[in-house]
Amino acid sequence: MELLRVWKDFEEKEGYQENGFLRGTGRPKCIGLWIGVARSTTWRPVLPKILEFEKEFRHWWISLQPDWRVSEEGEIISERLAGDWGKIRKPGLNGIQGALAALFYWGLAVKVNTKPHKDWAVHVEDCILVLGQLV
Repeated sequence: MELLRVWKDFEEKEGYQENGFLRGTGRPKCIGLWIGVARSTTWRPVLPKILEFEKEFRHWWISLQPDWRVSEEGEIISERLAGDWGKIRKPGLNGIQGALAALFYWGLAVKVNTKPHKDWAVHVEDCILVLGQLV
């Protein structure tokens, strides 16, 4: 719920206006499919390989971060929050909404899987942090 609240605050602050788009390179395939079905609220992808999706999302999320937030090893440094967020400050249909949709689909898959997937929760928390900075 916190993620949705901070996303709403971000979109509201940005006047619900488009401001470019998030990088599509490396984006999870299901997000392209979701866009292709006009961002349907009822469409659901099949994610048979959750670990593969986790890896795909993680690489994409890292690629969306400002360079100053990524270590030389290619990992997000969660504590680094002060800097220019222009690279990811993308409200609107083609912006951060795609990352939230990916987290939603991933969350649905994790919910029905018996194995714990803490990476989903870690990415939700990081998305909350990022959106908090954008607000």
